[in-house]
Amino acid sequence: MVATSLVLVAALLHATWNTLVKFSGERLLMIASMDSVALVFAFAMVAFVEVPPAQIWPWLLASALCELLYRFLLIQAYKVGDLGLVYPLMRGLSPLVVLALTLVFAGEHLSGQQIIGILLIPCGMACLLWAGGGGDRLPWSMLPVVALIGLCIGCYTWLDGQAIRRWAHPLDYLVWLTLACSLPFPMIAGVARRGPFVTFWRTQWKLGLTVGVCVLLSYALVLWAMHLGSVAEAAALREVSVILVVLMGMRYLKEPFGGPRLLACALVLVGMLVMKL
Repeated sequence: MVATSLVLVAALLHATWNTLVKFSGERLLMIASMDSVALVFAFAMVAFVEVPPAQIWPWLLASALCELLYRFLLIQAYKVGDLGLVYPLMRGLSPLVVLALTLVFAGEHLSGQQIIGILLIPCGMACLLWAGGGGDRLPWSMLPVVALIGLCIGCYTWLDGQAIRRWAHPLDYLVWLTLACSLPFPMIAGVARRGPFVTFWRTQWKLGLTVGVCVLLSYALVLWAMHLGSVAEAAALREVSVILVVLMGMRYLKEPFGGPRLLACALVLVGMLVMKL
């Protein structure tokens, strides 16, 4: 029950920061800002945490690479697609990736009920390919990008879960992972768009701080949940954020809420209930 509660709070935070990134016209600066906040946290904490043992570093660095690719592709996807279409599609693939990796490589036992619940979630996301999910279609050229984002999410989620299984220090792991993956985007923004980046922090520092805190807390809660329970189940339950994002896109970005998006949300909710009840 504790792990489920942690994941649901993480889902709310994840939906919030993605909505803010999509809403922003300066997505590179927004990502760079959230990573700047994360770096401040990591540098402040690094003296108080343990250094990961040697066997953890390959998992940590592989996760960091997947995270960086995910952020780069996220900026591209949000340029052309609705939040309520891009987000569910990319998030819907990740539970399948985590489930496959878990069953093949991790040897984690999942009941038939858990597997069915997990599989219902990507089935819901597939509904969004029907008539653009009730809104504008996503260009076919972007579907491989969205699929690659989902693959990155699934891979870094599974890698994090395996690292936490081997080294039960979620906070320590988060600090070192943050140091490994949060430097490139602030550097790019500071070099390529230094003036706008400074202006962004001067005028929208509250927004940058909010996004950065949401990202850190969301990641920390998911790591904690994976430490307490099933990695595959935590990855799937986090996708309740899909429902929240579709609602936020409708409310704040004036996106349509057609039948396919309603069906997708319903299947995500049913999948979650099947897993837990």
